[in-house]
Formats: sequence, structure tokens, C-alpha cells
Amino acid sequence: MKPMFSAGNATCCSVLSVFGVIFLGIMGLLFQLPAESLTHTVDDPEDPAAVAQACFTATAFYAFMILFCGCQSWLHKREQRAQIQLQ
Repeated sequence: MKPMFSAGNATCCSVLSVFGVIFLGIMGLLFQLPAESLTHTVDDPEDPAAVAQACFTATAFYAFMILFCGCQSWLHKREQRAQIQLQ
């Protein structure tokens, strides 16, 4: 199986996805716990639980991207090892 993206793109996507999981996971927890600074302001969301659910859904997507891009990086390493053995 050949990788679909370059090694640099896969690594960059993995790193950004890790930060996305951390940030959105924390935001989801804060909305779920109704943190006062996020839910009791002038521009507060009508339904903090729905916002928390959206954050957790996005967190799951970013976790999937970590797995997908990690597999792409692994495929690049495997392809490089195969080329070295052929030489």
C-alpha cells in the first residue's frame, strides 16, 4: 500500500491534530461543566451542553486524523526500509 500524502504533511497533520484534541477536549469539558467565564456572559451560548457535544464530536474527528496521519507516516517509513533493502 502506498501513502497518499508526503511524510511532512502527515507529520504536520498529526501534530496539529494532537493540539486539536487537547484544545477541543478542554473546551468541551468546560462547556459541559458550565464554566462561568464561558456560559454566564453577555454572548453566552443558549445551550452549553450542545456546544460541549459539538466540541467532543470534533475531538473524535481529530483523534481519527491522528490515527490516519500516523498510518501515513508509518507507510512512509515502511516504504523507505523496503527501498533500502532492495539496494
